[in-house]
Amino acid sequence: MTRFAIHIFCVALGAAAVAAALAGGPLRAAATECEMPPELTKVEFKLPHVAERVKEHQPVTIVAIGGASTIGAAAGSPDLSYPHRLQKALAKFFPESQVNVVNKGVPRQSARQMFQRFPTDVLAEDPVLVVWEVGITDAVRGTGIEEFAATLQAGIDELNNHSIDVVLTDMQFSRSTNTVIDFERYLNALHRVADLNDVYVFPRYEAMRYWSEQHVFNFDDVSTEERARLAGRVYDCIGRQLAHAIRLAAE
Repeated sequence: MTRFAIHIFCVALGAAAVAAALAGGPLRAAATECEMPPELTKVEFKLPHVAERVKEHQPVTIVAIGGASTIGAAAGSPDLSYPHRLQKALAKFFPESQVNVVNKGVPRQSARQMFQRFPTDVLAEDPVLVVWEVGITDAVRGTGIEEFAATLQAGIDELNNHSIDVVLTDMQFSRSTNTVIDFERYLNALHRVADLNDVYVFPRYEAMRYWSEQHVFNFDDVSTEERARLAGRVYDCIGRQLAHAIRLAAE
């Protein structure tokens, strides 16, 4: 697949994934639209470095590194991205600590390309936590599974060596693209590496599949502007649910 073709496919994939989460029946009330089943909200991990900062009322810098969805491409603005919503939610959870989420999303990058940016885009920000959204481009390009897993391990090792907590975020769910791209192997590899390192994976894939199956959002017969607005609501749900997990892990 050419670089241009990958670009077009990834843009379409991002829109399709958000559309899949939004597709279905009538729009539910805002208070319940972000709900996830208990098995997806269960938190059995700790973020010791975040916890220490919060306990001491010190600033908390988080770097979100990832692809198009990290910068909020489908919603049309970084201010509507899930890292921005994450910052707002965490600011409420940790009012005595200054929370800053630095968005380092770059579309169409593989895990290896993101890892190569760690020195300039991650470590240079001196974060206490890194949220690494990864896997979509590798699945699209067909990166070797062992290469993908090795890159994830190298990234986790690098962050651990710098005493930085890490959270992985897995792929977006899209019913249409699942028939074209083999996401399952990359999901399994990502979760396997995370399990070996006791690293939490925010289950974005399963959350978006749940919202799609439960008809949480309505994406039928809406304008382009409405699609972008609804995409922003999906990012808002992801940001708020991720903030909830981080808060529990920092207690």
